[in-house]
Amino acid sequence: MCKTLRVRWTIIPKTAPQPWIACGGCGGLRAFQSSGKIRLNANGRKLDAWLIYKCLTCERTWNRPILERRNVRDIGPAVLEALQSNDPHWIRAETFNLDALRHKSLRVDEFAEVEIAKEIQHETTNWTRLAIELTVPVATSTRLDRLLASELKLSRSKLQALHAEGMVRTDPEKADILRRRIRNRTVVTIDLSMETERERSWKPLATGNYAVEQ
Repeated sequence: MCKTLRVRWTIIPKTAPQPWIACGGCGGLRAFQSSGKIRLNANGRKLDAWLIYKCLTCERTWNRPILERRNVRDIGPAVLEALQSNDPHWIRAETFNLDALRHKSLRVDEFAEVEIAKEIQHETTNWTRLAIELTVPVATSTRLDRLLASELKLSRSKLQALHAEGMVRTDPEKADILRRRIRNRTVVTIDLSMETERERSWKPLATGNYAVEQ
């Protein structure tokens, strides 16, 4: 029975999406970037909340609605606390809310650059199969084939060939999943039983622990 080296990759985008908005200062469409600040307005038991963006050219602000005339009783305690405290983690997650951005802007620029934290979940001797679990806390435009090719030092054509041969499998399994943007909890399993350089070459790339090369 195949033994499996299991790792988890946590994918953290470096740059949040940037909507293009008609800027009153510039007089045309410009890219806006989140300031990381929330603006609140309370009227009785009703609450409005906006995430403040700034034009990258002139720094004119734009308020992206998060809540509009929402009864305070209908807002979850955790969300209300995050809004009132300008919680940076909650705000960062909200800056990646593509559905909300696309509702307000016809153009939203996304950025593929990511940071990847790699950790071993289960290690065994004489392993012959590599399983990579992807944790994607916020949306990213990075495609699965580009991520795997970059991190495992494979060409995308080689990766596609391995997938077609059944040597690379994904859960969920879809015919074009390698060409799609990565999704949270996707698991990629690679059969390396025919590879003689698993420990020296594949393991450091998969785990981020290059000391094993020595």
